[in-house]
Amino acid sequence: MITTGVVICTHLDERLEQLAQAVESVENQTRKPDEVIVVVDGTADLLAKVEARLPGRRVLGMGHNQGLSHARNQAVAALSAELIFFLDDDAVAGPDWIEQLVDAVGPDVLGASGRSDPIWIGPRPAWLPDEFLWIVGCSYKGQPVTRHPVRNVYGGCCALRRILFTELGGYDESLGKGTQAAGGGEEAQLCLRAHTQWPEAQFVHDPTAFIQHRVPGDRLTWTYALRRSYGEGVVKARMAKRQHGALAPERSFATALPRALGNALAAGARGDAAALRRAGGLVALSTAVLSGMVVGSLNSGSHRL
Repeated sequence: MITTGVVICTHLDERLEQLAQAVESVENQTRKPDEVIVVVDGTADLLAKVEARLPGRRVLGMGHNQGLSHARNQAVAALSAELIFFLDDDAVAGPDWIEQLVDAVGPDVLGASGRSDPIWIGPRPAWLPDEFLWIVGCSYKGQPVTRHPVRNVYGGCCALRRILFTELGGYDESLGKGTQAAGGGEEAQLCLRAHTQWPEAQFVHDPTAFIQHRVPGDRLTWTYALRRSYGEGVVKARMAKRQHGALAPERSFATALPRALGNALAAGARGDAAALRRAGGLVALSTAVLSGMVVGSLNSGSHRL
């Protein structure tokens, strides 16, 4: 039977109670993990607080904030499990999350990710369309609704084979949260490297495996949404410059947006004010992504992809 290890990274004092709930959710799985490690990507003071809140659990300190990709790589190095699960510290795993993702990782599958359902901390803005819920780290309209091969997994709710770290070096530490890189992109970059190394291998998305992810109020603003969309555009443009065909999923997603916009405008014409706000969100956020892609295509930046 394949061995399993769960990694939960944290870097903020204010998420201490959320972190404890995340840990409890993986400890109470229908399939118990063989290992669980909490990584504190922060100061010794934060490490002490986490150890006090989670007595008896395995906790690894980074000494200071070095970025999420670095923290995840260090966590994998400290584990011995064959299949490594990653869960955000502001999320809780569904009761059979591990069981479902283990089932999804077949012989030719290098990793799998699941569904991320939002827990709204504050009202969801009417202008935030389902197609752009990826901005707040949640599953979005356009993702597969049944188990299906995908280009890359989604980092806060996934399981990856150890070989991705031992033979490919894991996440590129110049990418991801806590770095100077625009947007994220570390999962897509890792999976693209894996496709190059092992062309027959697959990654899959299985929405039966789910987590619940908190969405705080500071992510429900135009400022955050536009910045996040622009950053994603920059990262994706840099990916496209380095690997032909890298943006096939994004092109498929983009071709569905005009229909979504048309449906929203039609509903607005029938008097649905919320639909008009969604239409405005689709236009504004799509424009931000495209702007980022233009900038990213003109300036490759200093970060590897």
